Amino acid sequence: MSTERVGGYPEVELPDDFGDSTSWQRARDEETRVKPLTRAEWMVRVGDGDRHRVVFGTRSGQPVGECDCKGYTHHEWCTHLAAVFLAYCRQEIVVADLEADPDEELAMLWRQYRQEGEA
Repeated sequence: MSTERVGGYPEVELPDDFGDSTSWQRARDEETRVKPLTRAEWMVRVGDGDRHRVVFGTRSGQPVGECDCKGYTHHEWCTHLAAVFLAYCRQEIVVADLEADPDEELAMLWRQYRQEGEA
């Protein structure tokens, strides 16, 4: 895992054959658990595999992230990153804008929460 500060992570680039990749198929077909740790860190488990820490957010609207697993280290793409990306695309999770001030982002999320009648 990179030691870069949040906001410096690489853009998520889908491999040319990502739809046919084992990583994507596992993320799509197996049970996945994506749990937030911080505003930009997620604990991800796909199927019966090990849990891995994924950093994922957006920068200028572009998804950015990385994973601490060996698959990501070797291919810059893995099942865990695919699982978070898929949850993001399905709007199952809200990800941080890594360029936003955390206090401003929290205020925006609170306003959104109140507008939806949850508070």
